[in-house]
Amino acid sequence: MGSLSGFFTRNWTLKLSAFGIALLLWVGVRVEAPNRQEFPGVPVRVDLGDPQWALVGDPIPTSVVVRFGGPSRELLRMAVDRPNVVIPLDQVASGDTTVILRNQWIQVQDRPGVVVEDIQPSSVRLTLEPVERVFVPAEVRLVGEVAEGLAMSGNPVIDPAEIQLRGPRSRVTEFSSVPLLPVDLSEVVSSESFSVGIDTTGLEGLQAQPRTVQVRFQVEDRVQQVVSGVPIRLPAGFSNGDDFEVRPTTASVILEGARSAVQRADPTTFDLVVEVQPEELPEMGEEVEASIVLQGLPEFVTGAPQQSVVMLLRRDPGNP
Repeated sequence: MGSLSGFFTRNWTLKLSAFGIALLLWVGVRVEAPNRQEFPGVPVRVDLGDPQWALVGDPIPTSVVVRFGGPSRELLRMAVDRPNVVIPLDQVASGDTTVILRNQWIQVQDRPGVVVEDIQPSSVRLTLEPVERVFVPAEVRLVGEVAEGLAMSGNPVIDPAEIQLRGPRSRVTEFSSVPLLPVDLSEVVSSESFSVGIDTTGLEGLQAQPRTVQVRFQVEDRVQQVVSGVPIRLPAGFSNGDDFEVRPTTASVILEGARSAVQRADPTTFDLVVEVQPEELPEMGEEVEASIVLQGLPEFVTGAPQQSVVMLLRRDPGNP
């Protein structure tokens, strides 16, 4: 009996071992067996090699469905390293181009045995435009004020003064200037240059050169100067101007600004103008108060009259 029992025990051990080996072989064969899998949403992009043309917008459609065949194990791994479609476009013949997609344009990591079986849709539409190059002025944007005791004596000087834009014709012709990033004037404490970048907002899809320019600011000490004897006049086109008289006829003004700008100011180029509404005009033989404003000041100079009002008299022709 003992020998018979050992015989059955040895047989069951052999049978279980054989079953395990067979199972492993079956699993291995299943993993390596050919299979198929579809990948939706595979993105399409264009590698444009023609420098005379630019892509406008995205391909239509922007993604496709790709069916792959190959070992199940490799297809499962592709779920992590997803494929994409790259269209090599070295030469453009037309602005509206339909491209038939090719299997070799599908980019995947090295997956032995994996092949592309189908692409749907099989084509995409591309819209392109000729590339143009334009030069537009760089635009300085200022915020804040210069430090107390200082004043701007001239406009900021930009070097280079123009930005080169390169891209689709319809895009580059939209720009009359390229703004720079804002400069805080409180940081300008002397006549010096700042490196300022261009504001790339809205420049997507365009090439801009240079990306940074030098902006030189001109500042001086702020001074005040009193100018006397500035004429006071009635506004141009004032009705019945000969019947009105302004008292006094001149006034002093206070000028303020950068030292050189104030010193260059020519009093003969500015005057004081009466501000009065038609309904505020005096009756014959009467007079009313009217405000005056300073006009004709040069750039970088501010000013105000020392007195804010004058008397406006309406003469009575019958009582000269």
